[in-house]
Amino acid sequence: MQASAWKNTGSKIEGQTYGIRVGFPNRDEHFKGVGSSIRVEIEGTEYTFEITGGFWNKCPEFRDDAAGTIRKWLERHHSLTWDKGQPPRFELTRVAQGRYRLES
Repeated sequence: MQASAWKNTGSKIEGQTYGIRVGFPNRDEHFKGVGSSIRVEIEGTEYTFEITGGFWNKCPEFRDDAAGTIRKWLERHHSLTWDKGQPPRFELTRVAQGRYRLES
């Protein structure tokens, strides 16, 4: 499935929270029944991300963990900044119930 980078509206890169936006159709098709967290493989390592209540309402994205895993990954791929309305896009593959693989 296609997913995109997401960030909160903070004005400084250092203070922003990053995430991966899956969008409403992908959320409804690929995330039903995942519970309160998902596991995402990024460059061969699996990480756990919480699924907030907002994910099921108006915010279909999973957000950075305490270590800043998504932010660091976006930085390695030169994708921390983008023009409004044009976030970088990525491939998110469902590999099992509640498990996914993120690739640039």
